Amino acid sequence: MKDRRVPVADDAVRLAVGPGPSQKYPEFGDPRPGPARKGQEILKFLGMVIVYYSSNSFVILTNKQLVSHMGFNFPITLTCMHMTTIVLFSSLIIDVLRAFEKQAVASEKQRRSIRWLAIQFAVSLICGNWSLRFIDVSYMEMVGATTPFFVCILGFVFFGTLYSNRVYASCVVIVGGGFLSTYGKASGGKGFTVIGLVLLLAATFFRGLKTVWQGHLLQGEEKLSSPNLLRYMAADAAVILFALALVLEGRGLLAWLRSDESSGYPFWQLAALLVVNPMSAYCANYSQFVLIQHSSALTFQVIGNTKGILNVICSMFIFGDFVNPTAAAGYATTLLGVAWYIQEKRRSQ
Repeated sequence: MKDRRVPVADDAVRLAVGPGPSQKYPEFGDPRPGPARKGQEILKFLGMVIVYYSSNSFVILTNKQLVSHMGFNFPITLTCMHMTTIVLFSSLIIDVLRAFEKQAVASEKQRRSIRWLAIQFAVSLICGNWSLRFIDVSYMEMVGATTPFFVCILGFVFFGTLYSNRVYASCVVIVGGGFLSTYGKASGGKGFTVIGLVLLLAATFFRGLKTVWQGHLLQGEEKLSSPNLLRYMAADAAVILFALALVLEGRGLLAWLRSDESSGYPFWQLAALLVVNPMSAYCANYSQFVLIQHSSALTFQVIGNTKGILNVICSMFIFGDFVNPTAAAGYATTLLGVAWYIQEKRRSQ
């Protein structure tokens, strides 16, 4: 079967991230450097990979620390802080430093699409952060690796996107690995609850939906570049999350602030983490954009998978996550399926 595809984020990010006439590349300069600069460009790219690894892992691990160990049981408020920080830093880079060309929303239809994307993004992050109260970071990464399956299914449902039979076969392997990981964690008796699984599946579902919808906004006549789309999306998400946090977590947050109960950590450590954690969230998003801009979305998927392995290892050392052989085999199966998925997607382009 030949692919009949509407581009999703895998394809469309690369269509939109190239600089316009007045844009400059903020990190690496011309994406086609001469031989004399090639080594320097490779070093800068590797440096940005390190920034992505460190900032992304720091955000996930500190989310777990805040929600599960330091008593900050307010996932909506935490996610709102992430979105607000993204808006502030995006405005700094686009409006003040002018590293990217500023784009306005072209139509009311595009505005509605961005608002819908913001809702998907917000729900995905809320469910992901909330799930950390009930599950291990390692299991979160295992289920999160199944995102390509949701991208394939939701791409077909919303935009009629079709891929080759081999792509769908790789999705079967991905899902099979996810089931095996779940069985391993459930039988292990630690770091797994049904509530956590439901929240994690919801987070992964909406992450896949966001990927598909984001690709729709990053291509076509009214396409937006990734930095502008990130800013508009984060601004809408911040407003939505602030309203939800006010209604659902407002009283609890005020009571927590007035409480003298100690979580066993000095207040300055908690306050510092609540400042650094959202800043790291922006670094993770920005480095993700730069890496895709200077390689490809598929290359970034490979980078993301290795990041997941790093987070699993770190969670085992830092939080004592238990990963039995069955769960590890399931995760390995999922990663093999994702590698096959990437290979088939590259072949179809």
